[in-house]
Amino acid sequence: MVRHTTFKNPYPGMEVNVAGSALVHGLEKRHPRLAAEFTGLFSHVTDRGPRSIVGVGAKFRIQSQLINGALIIRLLNDGVVEKEASFPSTGTSTYFEHLFLGMSAFFDEVRSFLVEHHELPPTMVMLGGWQCVSQPEWVGEPLVFTIPRITCWLDEEEWRICHFLEGGEGELTDNDLLGMLPGFSPTVVPRVVQKQDVPGCREYVDTLVDLITELSAEASDKVVICREVKFSLKKELSPVHLLRLVAPKQMKNYEYMFRWSGGDAWVGISPETLVRKNGAQVVVEPMAGTRKGSDAQDKWSRYRDELLSDDKERVEHETAARMFYENLGTVCQPDSLEVLQSRGVVDFGYVQHLKSIVAGTVKPGVNIFRVLASVYPPATIWGKPVLLSGERIRNYERIERGFFTGGLGYVTLDDHANLALAIRTARLCGNEVHVYAGSGIVKASDPYQEWLETSNKMAPFLQSEVFDGSP
Repeated sequence: MVRHTTFKNPYPGMEVNVAGSALVHGLEKRHPRLAAEFTGLFSHVTDRGPRSIVGVGAKFRIQSQLINGALIIRLLNDGVVEKEASFPSTGTSTYFEHLFLGMSAFFDEVRSFLVEHHELPPTMVMLGGWQCVSQPEWVGEPLVFTIPRITCWLDEEEWRICHFLEGGEGELTDNDLLGMLPGFSPTVVPRVVQKQDVPGCREYVDTLVDLITELSAEASDKVVICREVKFSLKKELSPVHLLRLVAPKQMKNYEYMFRWSGGDAWVGISPETLVRKNGAQVVVEPMAGTRKGSDAQDKWSRYRDELLSDDKERVEHETAARMFYENLGTVCQPDSLEVLQSRGVVDFGYVQHLKSIVAGTVKPGVNIFRVLASVYPPATIWGKPVLLSGERIRNYERIERGFFTGGLGYVTLDDHANLALAIRTARLCGNEVHVYAGSGIVKASDPYQEWLETSNKMAPFLQSEVFDGSP
């Protein structure tokens, strides 16, 4: 039985994203068993203002595996398999096409099953995402989406709660919910005992020097190489506390925290929309091309002018945007594609990016996962050509990305979606924090400048009080 409650926002003076973090903290304390199954927070900016979606527990879970080249997807209800499908590799599609085309077919089947058989509302959200992998055989679960046992939608006007709990210890009342928020604040920051660049600066630069010799001068020849900074803390840090320590006071675009089955937590403040889908309307917002930000107006203006005039940054952005446009065109109605913005500059304080916005109307029967099969992986986090970039990433990258540069967000049963590209993201594993960033490498790249660019992109984490100046 699904229960719903809606009431006026009881904390109008609290930022919606902060309220979402506080609610996650409260639900984790109140329902530790459910939080161990799944904990999710996805905050984003809508036309009506900021919104946070909070979920704990795993009532339903879409689980995926690769077994001997076949994609196995299951729908689990309280851990019991209700539906299962196998999608053998055709040998003609890429790994990501195989993943999303299989999920597209499975989604069409299970969403009608959940609405009709389990009487779930079409607006019910599935929170989750997928990993960006260059070695698929190493990944246990490439894609996962969860319908939580408790889901809360928070905006500036009202809060909505949906839960499957049947009373007793698990009952969630309005008073329980309201009492979870007061007093929430980040805990004492644990001391950093070790810091490690993976790879180190010299190895990263030497790797790029070797890579650049393989690249042609063609604008379409680009590959994104990522690195990480690993911090060991004296004690564990709560993921939602890390989020609040690194997130700006005013939400810029996305904030999120996801953790499944008590595993690693993924925390991010991504500035980039991968794809939004509202009915038949779909929007992508590619960002590529980077310069530093600055609090000093003269430096900020100079960096902005450099970003707009630099041929390397311009070509990198136009290559990525054109790839999005062409790929989105394969799933959209003829003549429906529209470039709403081209090479606009967006400022996030620590960095500035070039950004374009492309919108279109999808063809009948095209769901969000079919859209993803056409546009992912984008050149902004992978490169071009896609197959060659994957080979170069396998040869030259020294980390495992996991959900970093994958996608995180929500999909509803009636096929609305908002998915962030998982950049500006860290992984929490026990008392270790792994902070990631990548850079687009072309023939004209300066390897050391690319190292500095990745450091600039990590700034929200590296310059926070958690890690700044330590160990």
